[in-house]
Amino acid sequence: MRGLNRGLGDRWALGVIVVCAMASGCLGPRALEQTRLRYNESFRKTNDEQLLINIVRLRYGDSPIFIDLPNITSQFEVASRIHGTTGRDGQGPGPTDLIGGDLFVRDAPTLSYHPREGHEVARALMTPLPAEALRFVRAGANIEQLFLLLLNDANGVDNASRAVDMIPLEPDTNDEFRYLISLVGSLHRRRAIEFAVETREEPVSDPIAQDKIEAQDLVQAAQQGLVFRAEGDQTAVLNRRKQILMIEIRPEHRAAPELDELARLLRVSPGLDRYVVQSKFVDDDSDMPTQMPSPLGDDHIVLNTRSVLQMMTFLSKGVVIPEEHVRCGMAPVTRNVDGSAYDWTRVTAGLFRVCSSRRKPDKAEVAVPYRGYWFYIPLEDSVSRSTLAVLELLFSLQQTEEASSGPLLTLPVGR
Repeated sequence: MRGLNRGLGDRWALGVIVVCAMASGCLGPRALEQTRLRYNESFRKTNDEQLLINIVRLRYGDSPIFIDLPNITSQFEVASRIHGTTGRDGQGPGPTDLIGGDLFVRDAPTLSYHPREGHEVARALMTPLPAEALRFVRAGANIEQLFLLLLNDANGVDNASRAVDMIPLEPDTNDEFRYLISLVGSLHRRRAIEFAVETREEPVSDPIAQDKIEAQDLVQAAQQGLVFRAEGDQTAVLNRRKQILMIEIRPEHRAAPELDELARLLRVSPGLDRYVVQSKFVDDDSDMPTQMPSPLGDDHIVLNTRSVLQMMTFLSKGVVIPEEHVRCGMAPVTRNVDGSAYDWTRVTAGLFRVCSSRRKPDKAEVAVPYRGYWFYIPLEDSVSRSTLAVLELLFSLQQTEEASSGPLLTLPVGR
């Protein structure tokens, strides 16, 4: 009997060891399966919440604050322990073996937070986006949604440009601009027009003797997006490649009455097969934009694009302010001529709307608490959700490529 008990105990101990070894070997793949999508969803959710809270802050005239999460490092730890005792318990003729084991598994994530500040904020938030951002249309973005969000005006057709002020002094509307983009949207859906990108080269240097150009010059030029082009047998010119956004008109739709109406609104020559689209602001060697000379010609459509901060301020006009905050003066109010409060949500209608309530909403895509109320986008409001997603994508275009110089706060979680 004693030998039988020891045999059973040994096999039980061996089983514990095998289970611990198998758990250690499977921890990596299993941990990846169980945690990656959870981290992904948490990252998306907190990104949306941060963007929404900053839009709400702007509606109240408060400063937006962005804290990035550049790194998530997770350590998965496993530890095992086996213990046993033997002796007589008085309940049998032989000794009794007691063998046990412990298996400890721990996920210890380390989160690195990086507040945006100074020059980094200026570049990412305050620089107007280039007209090339409209290439999102080719990636499937809704053209009317993108125009309404991105543009202050197109060839002078105004898109409620006062709405990009934190505290507008006068009301504003964008009815004519909405009519304009409805024409563009209709033509685009019928495939009468399409956005295309054409690469052109422009000289940026005087003629250079070819025998003076060395290999390192070619490498440095390529790194800066420049290229040497031969000009004659003995000289070359340094050219800069430039992408030009075009609106191309399909021949079979060139006589469409909507195109004539569009040309009238934009004050361009009707009947052309293509139009050049340019931003009103172009980058030069400095960090801040400079305004281009105008007019550029009858085949040019000049877009006054917004910065990310201006887009967020525009969207903040779609926040429904609680009546209590209006009465006590907590939220800024623009007055009509008769003294009544102007409803800014009309300029973002059909694009973006944020509801408010005292209690946390049961069904919301994203919700944040602020000044005693909950501000949220309802789960069924797919348009506002997609607008928030487009804004986040446009924000990513403005991310600086420079190394972060601000403080980096690293927090180990669960230790």
